[in-house]
Amino acid sequence: MIMKILWQIPAILAISACIALGFNQLRAKTLPLFCPWSDSVSEGTFSEYVSIISIEEAAALFDAQQAVFIDARPESVYDEGHIRGALSLPWHQAEEKCFDVVENIPPGKNIITYCDGATCDLCDKLAVFLCDLGFDKVQALVNGWTIWNQHNLPVYQSNM
Repeated sequence: MIMKILWQIPAILAISACIALGFNQLRAKTLPLFCPWSDSVSEGTFSEYVSIISIEEAAALFDAQQAVFIDARPESVYDEGHIRGALSLPWHQAEEKCFDVVENIPPGKNIITYCDGATCDLCDKLAVFLCDLGFDKVQALVNGWTIWNQHNLPVYQSNM
């Protein structure tokens, strides 16, 4: 009896794993089998509901003018410098200011949120908030301001 149970447990686990992998392949947006995080992003920092966009993908969408960038940092920091053309929607004021900012974003437009710092989760929180408002093409650019500058991409800098 015990031998039968000990044999059934791994068999049930193997069958369950095969079914889970099969269903994942049938999903429109499959879940990655291995976490795509870089070393600069700590585990658990970002939501499972928002996809992370690479700097290369974000730059390509910027060049093709196919995305709206939204800065989740405080407005004072945004005023000092931001991705050229980015809108300011500070996470801490998102509920108050969201409709003023998003009312001019065409339906179906790609939205890329960003903040600064590898552990900054403001862009993720803002992206989840925008998804909850009904936007479906929202992605987060992790450590966006820093990596945007490191790649010498277009920015606005105040002349202080």
